[in-house]
Amino acid sequence: MTNHAKLKGVFKNHRGKRFRTEEIKDMIMKMVPDFADGSVRPNDHAEGNKSPCRCAGTYERIFDRIKRGWYKVR
Repeated sequence: MTNHAKLKGVFKNHRGKRFRTEEIKDMIMKMVPDFADGSVRPNDHAEGNKSPCRCAGTYERIFDRIKRGWYKVR
């Protein structure tokens, strides 16, 4: 299962809610213990960092970046 699929599963019931980056990391690490801590980068699934997920910037993205460190689940 890809990181994208794991994230999507964790946040599927949180559509419209807002979370800080640390809250997102905590939720993922609790629900998917084998998820690499260094791979929890919400912006990779929102606007996109240097090496974003294929979903970044598309309708399929998981998060909308509200401001630095805050994200809304799509």
